[in-house]
Amino acid sequence: MIDFFGEDDYAEQMKEVVLPFLEENDREGYFDGVGGMRLHYHSIINPDEKAAVVISHGFCEFFQKYHEMTYYFYQSGYSVFFIEHRGHGYSGREIDDMHKVHCTDFFNYVEDLKCFMDQVVSRESQTGRYLLYCHSMGGCIGALFMERYPDYFRAGVLSSPMMRLNFRGVNPVAVRVLLVWSIIARWDKKFLPTQHDFDFINTYPKCSAQSQARHNYLFEYRLHDEHYYNNGGTYKWARESFKGMKAAIADAGRIQVPVILFQAGQDTMVEPGGQEAFLKNNPAIEKKYYPDSKHEIFNAYDADRMDYYNTIISFYEKYDG
Repeated sequence: MIDFFGEDDYAEQMKEVVLPFLEENDREGYFDGVGGMRLHYHSIINPDEKAAVVISHGFCEFFQKYHEMTYYFYQSGYSVFFIEHRGHGYSGREIDDMHKVHCTDFFNYVEDLKCFMDQVVSRESQTGRYLLYCHSMGGCIGALFMERYPDYFRAGVLSSPMMRLNFRGVNPVAVRVLLVWSIIARWDKKFLPTQHDFDFINTYPKCSAQSQARHNYLFEYRLHDEHYYNNGGTYKWARESFKGMKAAIADAGRIQVPVILFQAGQDTMVEPGGQEAFLKNNPAIEKKYYPDSKHEIFNAYDADRMDYYNTIISFYEKYDG
């Protein structure tokens, strides 16, 4: 049984328990992704590993956001492998701007993950049994991976997966017209509308986390390291993401392993309609709904967050042996 951290004791537990644990057990390294892109990763090896959990993170994210989750997975008997996707954290970038997320081909994320599995996870895992955890953009990447490579993972978690972006009231047709115009105007490396450089302003509570303590923990890392300044996507990233999301939904039926999809009722980052279309194309996928949670269910209020972790760990335990 995991002793989950509450809102009130979070900062103390991270300082006194989790950070010393990571200092002792976290190993960092690099591997070569698609096209020789140098990609950064973390591995935390449990000597009594039941299986290895591979984490595919979301848009503008990095390892520090998953410190708490890593600790819980380790305490549950799992090793943890974390890939920092291209354009994020200490991984290589396709654009010389630390504030922008840019990619020339969304499927490079998927093939990078395969490189990670083949070069790092398969070498360092103690058991060769792999479980997938994905959040948001990482959920689209993970879904595409399981569709293309059905033999790698025993089971997968898709948390608030990015299957359709939330344009917050803007007509989707207008968005598509703008993206087409961006090709003509050669805006590939320009920020999307409303997106901008990291401005060092704490956005709580107008963010995707309900836990202020957890949001503040991550914000401190962003303040002091330019590798964590990612704050918005480029037009090219958006166009490529549309291709990835469309393919993930269309090919959902190719996923052969057990998957659970977590959906947040107060999500302002991704549209539930895309997730529902994905589920419709693969009725075997289980759905768990949190009506009061924002996009980051792992940073929700205590009750939802604890139920979320218990559900994930119980799900993994069915397939880790």
